[in-house]
Amino acid sequence: MGGVVLGASLLPRFSSSRSYPVEADRLCRVTELETDLRSRPHPEAPVVGGAALDDVLVVEREVVGRGVYPHNHVWFETAEGYLWSSDAQPVRNAPNEVQAGLPAEGVWTEITIPYVDGRVAPDPASRVRYRLYYSMVLNVNEVVAGADGASWYRVEDENGIVLYAPGQAFRLMTADEVAPLGNPDTDKVIRVNLDRQDLSALEDGVEVYYCRIASGYSFTDEGKRIWNTPIGQNWTWRKMISRHMSGGDLISGYDLPGVGWTILFSGSGAAVHSTYWHNDFGTPRSRGCINVLPQDAKWLFRWSHPPVPYKPGDITSLFPNPGTPVVVVEI
Repeated sequence: MGGVVLGASLLPRFSSSRSYPVEADRLCRVTELETDLRSRPHPEAPVVGGAALDDVLVVEREVVGRGVYPHNHVWFETAEGYLWSSDAQPVRNAPNEVQAGLPAEGVWTEITIPYVDGRVAPDPASRVRYRLYYSMVLNVNEVVAGADGASWYRVEDENGIVLYAPGQAFRLMTADEVAPLGNPDTDKVIRVNLDRQDLSALEDGVEVYYCRIASGYSFTDEGKRIWNTPIGQNWTWRKMISRHMSGGDLISGYDLPGVGWTILFSGSGAAVHSTYWHNDFGTPRSRGCINVLPQDAKWLFRWSHPPVPYKPGDITSLFPNPGTPVVVVEI
């Protein structure tokens, strides 16, 4: 249901052979199969190194140079060279205390380390089913003893897919984190501009929030520009704290568990939602959805109608009482 094409397979592909830094305030995880590190923040500067998918680097600072493409001129300065920021997700490495027990209905959690492998059994030697990435939102409903002696969490999504991962990777979320924001009596509208690749949240016509987006791709047909994101007046009809998105085929498919803060607004499945598989905002990048940063998605989710209960974390709001309008314009 929307989302971005990850590559040539629905199966996880892990290129990184590096272990990521443990002690660092700011990190980034490479989201492309491979990328160059350059001597200066400029696409024509000499290449001084390279990085591959899921490599994690320490970010010394962000600098403005000349972007590989003009929608983004920010680079990450690392000890190994300059990395164009569209090619890497900003992450942290913040392990958590593992709980002794969890309620049977589960709790919502957020991954707070660069990545952890979700396996078919609580055993480091078992098969990896999915790699779980920083900012993913997942339901966990059991603490189990791992074969390595550590405490693992049992993850179960809305499709009944079960996997296990070490508990330190998960931060338990409270009900306050999904509580509504803003005045419930104001007229709220989410306005998306495809040409500018941005989004505004409006209360009584006044902008109260702004962020960049990555919308669906466009193409030209007989001189007319066609967008994969549905244009016009839409309404929020379903909201989910977490959604497993998948589609396509083995050649051009995507399989994305733990997509947080999903606001579905069209019959084709287009949604505004959190994005962990790229950091490339300001340009079309998806199959039709509106990709935004995790913090932007969470704010919009809490602010928009209808409010969502912590459990089950999923609500449908159809006519005659639809949720917040999502107005998509071309220019």
